[in-house]
Amino acid sequence: MKLLTLDIVENLANKLRGEWGVSESEPLHTKTILRKLNILALYRPLSDQSCGLSIKTKDGKCFMLINSNSTRGRQHFTIAHELYHLYVDEHPVPHFCSETGDKDPNEKNADLFASCLLMPKNGVLMNIPDSEIVNRTVSKATVLRLEQLFGVSHQAMAYRLKRLKLISEEQLQTFLNVNINEVAAQYGIDQTLYQSGNEGLVIGDYGSKARILYENDKISEGHYNELMNLITYGEN
Repeated sequence: MKLLTLDIVENLANKLRGEWGVSESEPLHTKTILRKLNILALYRPLSDQSCGLSIKTKDGKCFMLINSNSTRGRQHFTIAHELYHLYVDEHPVPHFCSETGDKDPNEKNADLFASCLLMPKNGVLMNIPDSEIVNRTVSKATVLRLEQLFGVSHQAMAYRLKRLKLISEEQLQTFLNVNINEVAAQYGIDQTLYQSGNEGLVIGDYGSKARILYENDKISEGHYNELMNLITYGEN
């Protein structure tokens, strides 16, 4: 597949937002979308460079694996990236999403889609003071507020602002070359978004299916308890 333009990807992201009942300006909550689409998602520790994977079966059932060692902001981006493969790719194939190496055009399209899906243009613009838009000098405080609002990493927001031509290349590099946890602490911002988490969390009907198997004598009580001990229930 060839590289898609920003306008095309923006339209694709907004189209799916509409289908999923999310406006073109409001934050998209990835766990809510996973539940709405009935995607079975597991958060498990993976290698540092692995982000996750997605699989779509022939009968349309979807599965997603997310690296719980990634920061929560990165996890949201991974989910959005994999949603591209599940709902935009004409021929989705199982694959590991990685942060390293040269990416093929389709992986770059998936990254751009994730950026547009999580940080919709209208929503970003609505939450930046007019004076900062006019002067193309988005403040550090505004960037932090945008990250918290849309649930994305500091890096992802910085690149999105640059792609929207709201900051210069110099500002981009300034934003990228900071310790975001230290900056967040200085501004009194909750640092949870910039930290890992959700290990063991399962989203979907995994638990319900395990219970049905147990109640129908398909598995033993011990096996059922073993399966249930593998999962936790995290925040929405």
